[in-house]
Amino acid sequence: MCLPRFKHKPGRFERTERRKRQAPRPRPRPRPHQPRPRQCLLKGCERWFRPRRASERYCSPKCRQEARKWSQWKAQQKYRKTLAGREKRKGQSQRYRERVRNRSQAAPEESPPGGARVITGKIFDHSCDRPGCYAGFERQPRSPAQRFCSHACRRAMERVWQRERRWRLAMQQQWKR
Repeated sequence: MCLPRFKHKPGRFERTERRKRQAPRPRPRPRPHQPRPRQCLLKGCERWFRPRRASERYCSPKCRQEARKWSQWKAQQKYRKTLAGREKRKGQSQRYRERVRNRSQAAPEESPPGGARVITGKIFDHSCDRPGCYAGFERQPRSPAQRFCSHACRRAMERVWQRERRWRLAMQQQWKR
């Protein structure tokens, strides 16, 4: 006795016909993702914004301009601490006093009551390294390398440095591939 023959149906994972071998497709390039929202680094602004590029630190052109102005102020402070900077400032002050003296001889005016004006206030040796922060501070003996006026300023800069370090490492790994 013969059993009836049934046609074999291919299973889900079985091939029904042979395919020709194709060349491997090139991998699609990964789409650049949008960087996460972050806070503006400029002290006083600190608004949340969505950067267009991974390396952006400031939320607007106005904040970038303010940061540049702060950077120039910081460089000027650093220069004035040098011997050449002090000499130059000394010459500027002498010329200014000479101009004031000549002006007062040309048109004598009454001096303000109470005598000479005295400027009081503490003059700080060091200023904060966070953009937009003009706060001065005295370095303590226990921390002679202090760079920031407060914990908040230090944390803001550390966040930026950490993000930029991660970004640099990611770029290096991408170029190695």
